Amino acid sequence: MGELKTIISANIPVSLAQQLKGKTKGTRSRVIARALKAYLEEKDAFNLWDITTEEMLLELAFRPELSDMQKELIRQMYLEVKE
Repeated sequence: MGELKTIISANIPVSLAQQLKGKTKGTRSRVIARALKAYLEEKDAFNLWDITTEEMLLELAFRPELSDMQKELIRQMYLEVKE
């Protein structure tokens, strides 16, 4: 026998509820349970402060939407931070 379950009530945006509307009740429950568990355990939490400045600048330097001048400025910042 599995873990006991309970019904909870929560207010969520209508647009989010509409996206879940086509799913079965069991699927909705599993999706919500996984999301809550990840949130409470903070496994999927993303924190920008976990990325070093060097890593961030390197990532930005290779973005195709940046001009050569912008990439050069980022490269200069990277060299200053790296020292």
